[in-house]
Amino acid sequence: MKTSYKYTTGLVLCLLLLLVTAACSHDNTSDLKLDGFTTLDYLKLSDYEAVIDHKTKQASVGVPIDEDVTRLTVTSVKVAEGAKADLKEGDIVDCSVPRNIRVTNGDVFTNYTLTVKHDDVQVLSASLDNVYSAAVDNEARTIRFFVPLSQDLSNVIIFYTLNAGATGEPASGSTVNLTEPIEITMSYRTAVVKYTVSAVREDMSQAPKAFIGNGASVEELGPEAAAAARWMLENVSNSRFVSLSSLLDGSVKLSDFKMVWCHLDWTDWPGIMWDTRDLFNDYYIKGGNILASRDGARYINDVWRIARDQQSPNNMFGGDNYEILESDLGLNVTGHENHPLYSGLPIETDGRILLMSAGCANSNRTLQWVADWDAYGSVEIWQERTGATALGSGNDFDPNRITTAEFAPREVLSGYMSGCVITIGTPAYEWYVPTGENLYKENIQKLTKNAINYLCQ
Repeated sequence: MKTSYKYTTGLVLCLLLLLVTAACSHDNTSDLKLDGFTTLDYLKLSDYEAVIDHKTKQASVGVPIDEDVTRLTVTSVKVAEGAKADLKEGDIVDCSVPRNIRVTNGDVFTNYTLTVKHDDVQVLSASLDNVYSAAVDNEARTIRFFVPLSQDLSNVIIFYTLNAGATGEPASGSTVNLTEPIEITMSYRTAVVKYTVSAVREDMSQAPKAFIGNGASVEELGPEAAAAARWMLENVSNSRFVSLSSLLDGSVKLSDFKMVWCHLDWTDWPGIMWDTRDLFNDYYIKGGNILASRDGARYINDVWRIARDQQSPNNMFGGDNYEILESDLGLNVTGHENHPLYSGLPIETDGRILLMSAGCANSNRTLQWVADWDAYGSVEIWQERTGATALGSGNDFDPNRITTAEFAPREVLSGYMSGCVITIGTPAYEWYVPTGENLYKENIQKLTKNAINYLCQ
């Protein structure tokens, strides 16, 4: 009986196993068709052929600048054998924004992203003799070089880089005469545009400089910072925009620049700047020079560790609303008129340099030290505790209201001489003017050029 029981039990288990195997075999049988190819092999829109990248699943079409991309006709579309696309010849498609094309074969499909762009030329960079970098404006189609006063412009070599596939005449590497502006004809497919190339002789330093912003590009900055950045990139030789994120990921180093300009909006505090505090402190300790204007002046405290007492200006206000100025606004420089910061600037009889004219909208953003408040008590004690020197006061002369200051180089760390830092916190120093025309804009520009040159010494 015992042997019979084992035999019977084994037989039952074998039968159950066969049943389960059969059931599993039946469940694995599927009617899905998964072996078809789903490639987009060829596409034409309004007779413009697409470039198809099967690796990235991208289909790109270039069209003339005057082509209406909201109504393009599918001239031809070809897909893998047995497959179908969700658009057919004769369809009218709106390609003003990228759209998907789905190619289906049986029960599998692939999505391709269709992008249509107008043919265009973009100058990515330009230089003279591989020494002087250019300010490029691709909207205005201009390339401007800033060179020393003594530079001979009659026989210089121009270099430039363009978007892939674009060409220029005269070509990059050509010898040109830039004593007068010239034109370079840039071409890409149907796009043919002319860039005006000019050179400006000036006494600006050719040392590398950077505008530091908390956005990935100038377009991502607030209006105040963006206006200052655009001016610098278009008017100051060998300058470039540097994002804080590029400093953090190490793709750009502050040590590459003789000076950097931090002109921040009041809403930026502290933001990503806090994460870069050690980078700025190291830059400063090892001789890096900083122009810290508007809310950039806040970081001389325990963030950058520049002020001896590691404190920000003790009186900060304004910035969130704009009001129309009833009278001209300026910076009082009485007692500091001979500082290089003010070279070539007209000084009024009351000691002011006017920076913003009546009728302009002004946010009144102010960052100043009030030297006779309890924290200090006098200008002399303020200078001793901060390590700074006053260079200017408010619109109405009061030497205790310090809106512009200099932190001269000093031995912060044994064996290292620090850089120089200029702070500008007067409400008259604003680049973005939403209402009105600033008749003293050139004074702001000259003041800034003086500061940049001074910090590049």
